[in-house]
Amino acid sequence: MISILWVDDEIHHLRSHIRFLEKRDYRVLTAPNGKMALEVLRDNQVDIVLMDQMMVGMDGLETVSSIRRNYHALPIVMITQSEEEELMDMAIGSEVDDFLTKPVNPSQILLVIKKLLMGDRLKTQKAAREMVDQTTRLMEMRSHEMNFRDWIDFYGSWVEKDVASEGAITDEMKTLDRYRFGEMELDFSRFVERSYPLWVSGEDPDTPLMSHNFLERVVVPQGDSSPELVLMVIDCMRYDQWLTMAPQLEKWFHIETDFMLSILPSATPYSRNSIFSGLLPRDIWRFYRKMWDENYGDPGLNKHEHFYLTEALRRLGFGRSIEPDYVKVSNRREGEMLIHSLSRHLKNGFMALIINYIDHLTHGRSELDLIRDLAPDVSSFRKLAETWFKSSFLRDLFHTLAARGSTVIITSDHGSVFTSRETRIRGRGVSGSIRFRFGTSLSADPKTVISTGDPARWGLPDDRPSKSYLFARSDYFMMFPSVPRDEMYKFRNTFQHGGVSLEEMIVPSIVMRPKSVK
Repeated sequence: MISILWVDDEIHHLRSHIRFLEKRDYRVLTAPNGKMALEVLRDNQVDIVLMDQMMVGMDGLETVSSIRRNYHALPIVMITQSEEEELMDMAIGSEVDDFLTKPVNPSQILLVIKKLLMGDRLKTQKAAREMVDQTTRLMEMRSHEMNFRDWIDFYGSWVEKDVASEGAITDEMKTLDRYRFGEMELDFSRFVERSYPLWVSGEDPDTPLMSHNFLERVVVPQGDSSPELVLMVIDCMRYDQWLTMAPQLEKWFHIETDFMLSILPSATPYSRNSIFSGLLPRDIWRFYRKMWDENYGDPGLNKHEHFYLTEALRRLGFGRSIEPDYVKVSNRREGEMLIHSLSRHLKNGFMALIINYIDHLTHGRSELDLIRDLAPDVSSFRKLAETWFKSSFLRDLFHTLAARGSTVIITSDHGSVFTSRETRIRGRGVSGSIRFRFGTSLSADPKTVISTGDPARWGLPDDRPSKSYLFARSDYFMMFPSVPRDEMYKFRNTFQHGGVSLEEMIVPSIVMRPKSVK
């Protein structure tokens, strides 16, 4: 039962209001002055305070100040006959949560109580029901073969509602319909399994924006209209993490949001090389065979990106410098150095920039128990990334770019998925990560893993006979039968990438144009 403390020196005039609330199962405590209100708070559990301003002895504002010394989160509503703006300002400055002017009717009181105590919960429940209904409608469309835009709408709506509710909607959706939502994730992998070979072959006229066509379809068209253009790839950034950054940039930029599909494997050596080369991994290997190295984990796997970018922009007819500027930033010191040297980097009007911090944070969470304890789930990890951004060099960099009038294109090479279920695989000469593998004689449960026996058809290198790839579906991670159970603990409930999930493959594609400063 919700408990209300109503503080008013004429409380006997409010009996009808109190009875109205009690009939709706609210418990109403009363106090005729500020001193007695503090005594009631010491002896009772109170959920919200309704506070009169004009009282004998301590007035409302003085009582609020006294309450706030010990009760920082307790909602307080000021109720007064005065409509003076100065009093409203003072009340807000005293950390009052809402302000009503007398006379008030019972419905006004009920509304403000619901808004302050149950508003977030009611919004979350409504949003969760909407997402469950949307999920049901989409599952009924299976026979009609949903297109990529349908998946974008579903994923974007889900993430936006989850971020707005600070993670509560995902828990609520699982409570309402855990099975159905899990099936949607698996169904997305089946959609990719059907469609991906058609996309990479160019047979589908509705091929989505993907890593290998991002330069041609997004970057090059901006070249003619932007005096200064920055292509920024934020490694391993998910859409929900971007949504925590965007509100802090809206005052400086006009932001246009779209989505890109990461190629497979949704891992940096493949997807980021594909972005900068404008080619599928199969074609990078065919055209630049001496540069391609598929030994996953080798720190040199992305060492040719600058070369690939130069060649791609020349091939695509990009009307800027033949030798584009290219910078990687992995820490604050490098970021601050970049800000101080922007004029040099943008002297030809174009710069490609890689930001590695979120990728470092993601891998650090998997390897360090301290970060895992600080961010045990998706919502808390998102908040950790948001906290970093608020005081980071990257925020300062955006501000400086906006002041210069630079257009900024932002994307990610891939996102990450929170893995929770293991699946067993077999094979020889196997390499890769726990979300994707390649080798020979590979086998796995087709319900949990996509198996590709024709790499070239999937845009992947077919550099040896009998080579195949495995991609984990949904939130599965792949393990050999010989791996001990305690070894699996290190990978369960970690953020991984390389496989097929909404969170890994659907990444933001953002164009930000600076707002004019008057």
